[in-house]
Amino acid sequence: MQLRYILVIISIITIQQVAAQPMASYILSPQPEISRGSLFKHIAETSEVLIKGVKTPPTKVEKRFNINGFIVSSVTLNSAGGKTCETIWEYASDKCLIRKFHRSFVNLRGWSEEEVQITWDENYTLPSKIEVFKNGKLWQWAILLADSLKKIESARVISSTGAHIFTERFVYIEASNMIKVMVYRANGAFTGTSSFPLDQNKPFVFESVSRKYYPNGDIMIETLADASKGDQAYYYEYEYDTQGNWITKNTYQVKLGKNDRISNKKIENRVTRVITYL
Repeated sequence: MQLRYILVIISIITIQQVAAQPMASYILSPQPEISRGSLFKHIAETSEVLIKGVKTPPTKVEKRFNINGFIVSSVTLNSAGGKTCETIWEYASDKCLIRKFHRSFVNLRGWSEEEVQITWDENYTLPSKIEVFKNGKLWQWAILLADSLKKIESARVISSTGAHIFTERFVYIEASNMIKVMVYRANGAFTGTSSFPLDQNKPFVFESVSRKYYPNGDIMIETLADASKGDQAYYYEYEYDTQGNWITKNTYQVKLGKNDRISNKKIENRVTRVITYL
């Protein structure tokens, strides 16, 4: 098994439908950072590719957080300090996401923009509508319906022309800390499924990826759930600050033996973080 297959599966595991990512992902995707100590104020993150024979310049990401610890901006810079990507989050009632604006630079096309607007009920307990704009134009929107227990039951996805194109149905699997979103076309044909965590502070069980964790909850080993022993996997090592948050994360390509014995350890990536707390 090629390790790149693991990379691909991990990267698409939460967007497994045939068309675009489900509308539910805009409200169910986890916060990028959760602190084990004081709330984050700012994180400067540098990522380096360390694969032998591969030379790529490091990238840097600057993240800022509000007084409640929610991320409000993320800017990606290239090695020359130029901005290549940025995302801005806006909240109501201190924690409810109401707007997410993202833009990235694509060669030959220039800047591409996406804006998501989320409408909530009057008490900010449940989202009721999601609108997505691409480069300033409405792309599609969804009406969210909840059951009597105030859990989102389904989303009816509408195109910019007003046509019903998808229905997203929600299934809650508490034992796996999972919300599964089943996506169907307007004609009832099943197109795919996506999975999200119920509780973002607890380990999330992917269906196609097997994970082993350190005692503090950080990922130790990540591989395909049906991989045979001896197949390649990822192994992670961390260094921590006094708050218990990692400041260095090394990613290795390894082979797994009996009882997850690691061999042929080769470093592929190193991420370092400088963290400022509130």
